[in-house]
Amino acid sequence: MCGRYTLRRVNLIRAALSAMPMLPFEEFSQRPRFNVAPSQQVPIVRWEESAAKIDLARWGLIPPWAKDASAGYKLINARSETVGQTPAFRGAFGSRRCLVPADGFYEWQSVGGKRQPIFVHRRDDGVFCFAGLWERWKPAEADRAVDSVTILTTRPNRLLEPIHDRMPVILRQDDYRRWLDPATPRDVLKALLGPCPEGELEAYPVSPMVNNPKNDDPQCVEPNQVK
Repeated sequence: MCGRYTLRRVNLIRAALSAMPMLPFEEFSQRPRFNVAPSQQVPIVRWEESAAKIDLARWGLIPPWAKDASAGYKLINARSETVGQTPAFRGAFGSRRCLVPADGFYEWQSVGGKRQPIFVHRRDDGVFCFAGLWERWKPAEADRAVDSVTILTTRPNRLLEPIHDRMPVILRQDDYRRWLDPATPRDVLKALLGPCPEGELEAYPVSPMVNNPKNDDPQCVEPNQVK
C-alpha cells in the first residue's frame, strides 16, 4: 500500500508535466510536504478541455453512494489488478483517472518485531506521478461537493519486494497523457499499471517520527540507522 508520501518541491509540478498541454493555473502556495497523510488535501492532475488541469482533492476516495466522508479512510489505495471490477473504483477507472504528483513515498518494513519506515524516491530525486482515480461526492445536506482521490498500487519490484508486498504505481512520463486521456482503451490502461524499474529508485530507513502525521518537516526524510 501507499499510506504516506512527500511533495517537497510543489513548484516543480509544472516542469514534470511539460510534455502535456496545460490549462492556465496559479502556482500552488502550499508549503513543502514531507509527510502527506490520508484525508489531507493534495494536488492532482486531471484532463479537461483537451488539456491537463491541476486541482486539489482529499486523499481517500469517497464513493458517490457513501453516507459520510469517513468511507474515504478505507479507500486511500486501489489494487490495480481489480480496479476495473471493484464497485467503488469501476466508474472512476473508466472516466475519472488522474495523476498524483509526488517526489517520494514511505513503506513500512518489519524489523525485529518493529515497523521500520523506509523512504523511497527516485535516484535523481525528481518529481514523478502516481496513477490515481478521482471521484466527486456530495453530502446530503451540503452545497459543495467534495473531490477525493485514491492511489493505485501494484506488485513490488525487486527493490521493494523485501520491504512490502505492494507498491504504488509510478507512471512513466511518456504515459501521463495516455493515462489521462478518456479515449485510451482499457487494455492499454491496464498495461501501464505494473511496477516501475527498481533501478530508478532508492530506498533507505528513516525516523519513526513519520508515523505521526503531525510531523511534517525535513527530518522525516533524513537517513536513520536501524538499531
